[in-house]
Amino acid sequence: MAKTRKSMGVQQVLLHPDIETKAIIDYLCEQSGKHYNNGVYFARQTFFKTGKLLTGKFYLAYEPTVSKTTVAQSLPSTPAQQILLSVD
Repeated sequence: MAKTRKSMGVQQVLLHPDIETKAIIDYLCEQSGKHYNNGVYFARQTFFKTGKLLTGKFYLAYEPTVSKTTVAQSLPSTPAQQILLSVD
């Protein structure tokens, strides 16, 4: 008996926000990109200096040099942690 494969679909949702909402979304997107780059930079520098990979699940989320920056504090806490988890 052949196995059936479940396929996954996506649906595009177009938003038409007002000017204030668009500004907030743009700001949060820019900050999340900066936060991701901070995490990648710290992980790379740690690897270059110590030769160790940051494989701990929440290592970057609790690293003060990454999590206490003004960029990290400008984001809500849960999305900020999710961004750093995607670096791992």
